[in-house]
Amino acid sequence: MNLFLNGRTYSCLVCPKSSPSCTEQHHPLQRLISYDELLAKYARKVNRDQYDPIGIYTCPYCALDRLTVDALYEHSRDSHPPARVEHVPAVHCPVCVCFRLEKSPALLGPPYTTGSLSEHMLSRHCFASTHQYRDELKLRSDFCCDGEYELIRFMATFLPPAIISSDVVARYGNDDDRLLSTAKQMPPTVLCPICLEHIDAASGKSLALCAHQFHGQCIDRWLEEKKCCPVCRCDCS
Repeated sequence: MNLFLNGRTYSCLVCPKSSPSCTEQHHPLQRLISYDELLAKYARKVNRDQYDPIGIYTCPYCALDRLTVDALYEHSRDSHPPARVEHVPAVHCPVCVCFRLEKSPALLGPPYTTGSLSEHMLSRHCFASTHQYRDELKLRSDFCCDGEYELIRFMATFLPPAIISSDVVARYGNDDDRLLSTAKQMPPTVLCPICLEHIDAASGKSLALCAHQFHGQCIDRWLEEKKCCPVCRCDCS
């Protein structure tokens, strides 16, 4: 459910998406960020080697705002742990809401359930290895047509290597053999470069000349306007 305040669009992080209005005035709200605003505010500055922290998220439990994706995860994990929080409502993921990600869960359970925000972020906004994260980051940095926007959105959407190397390993245990066995059993994660959603066998489509993979609907819409691969610009006319 979207709200328009002072010329900006917000979405309630507690009310169902189908709700015509917010049931409580004090519910945490998440800003919806536009393409132009993301580039204008977070594009790399001249003579700067690094990007500014992308602090655009609001905690759905306590309304703490201006959090980066890793700060949101750590805050949710540390400030709203299962042992301390009771009787809280189910919430929406601020990352999914901010970028209108498709296939995002309708509502996430309270922090004391397995469907908490921190668990969701580890499974939806985190890669299985730092190597995979860096490969995806390099792809967007080197090849994507709308390179900087795709790069900024990627950094804003996925947890960085520091989280991957600590919490993901801890999630599967410290036994190296067990972790290696688990990693081998996990199917490789393939993201659609257009929408950043996971691609499954039923929805995937590869371009004939360059073999880059996308969601069928995403690449079909893209090719209606632009006759090239959105990753490498290979001619598809």
